Amino acid sequence: MKKSYLISLFLILTLLLTVASSTQVTKIGSGSQPTIDGTKVAWTNNGVIHIYDLTTKKDTTINSSKASYPSISGNHLVWHNESTNVPELTVYDIKTGTRFSIKQNVNTYSKPAVYGKKIVWGTNSGADINGNIYMSDISTLKETKIGIGSDPSIYENKIVYSYSGNDTPQIYMYDIATGKMINVSGDGYNLYPNMYKNKVIWSDFNTRMGNIRMYDIATKQQTDITTGNDTDGYDTGGSTNIYDDKIVYVKHHSEEPQNPYIGVGDIYVYCISTGKIIQLFASDTAETPSVSNNIIVWSDSGNVYMTEYSCKPLNQ
Repeated sequence: MKKSYLISLFLILTLLLTVASSTQVTKIGSGSQPTIDGTKVAWTNNGVIHIYDLTTKKDTTINSSKASYPSISGNHLVWHNESTNVPELTVYDIKTGTRFSIKQNVNTYSKPAVYGKKIVWGTNSGADINGNIYMSDISTLKETKIGIGSDPSIYENKIVYSYSGNDTPQIYMYDIATGKMINVSGDGYNLYPNMYKNKVIWSDFNTRMGNIRMYDIATKQQTDITTGNDTDGYDTGGSTNIYDDKIVYVKHHSEEPQNPYIGVGDIYVYCISTGKIIQLFASDTAETPSVSNNIIVWSDSGNVYMTEYSCKPLNQ
């Protein structure tokens, strides 16, 4: 009876948690912190920004130095720049090659996120998760203070970020059109939000190194995506991204790494519609996954990789 139970359990785990053998992993360049939108991938390598076109397979470098944390949306690319030893955000138009800098209310810890013509960033420090959150419109160059918090992300007319008042950090969503703000997490120790359409995801560090939670704006329902066990992404905090039906994340291998928010390990994908979990890349050092359409990119040991994966059957 015990043997039969173990065999059944093994078969279940094999079905739920498998390396996607049909996926092909391809190295597309050298560097780290990749970000993707459509057919364009951007990353940084020794402070130089690269843009890789998935259609033409062309890797273009942009005249830059001390660049980090690139973010891309359409033809707009933004990154943190300290080439003059003064923190600023560089905004680059991929189509025209023009650029300008945002210097006001930017510090060493400011990581930009761009969607369309709107850029958001924070001014929190490494020791304090609360700083000011700002938004700038590329068309008007108008800068607006959104609130207090950290790690903002933007999608259409909504901004999500983490804020710690008198309690543990919670995830808030700010509506640009109405100016209204709501708490979407409710409890836990919540950081690093991302969103796509009606879905908001973040990492809850209430126990160990974080698990992924998701809030559906339409249904107002919250879901635990991972629960901190070996079958669905043991300790997954700090390195997540979402697009359509897919959440990509890093699965840690150690309960207590030197830095609990380091976000390195294996690359996994979670299919929201089915709850299916797939391991895409086995490594102790993969990090910063990003997804757009069916293309997933990440970095590992100074290299940038990509693979293609669809959560839907091929006949759909």
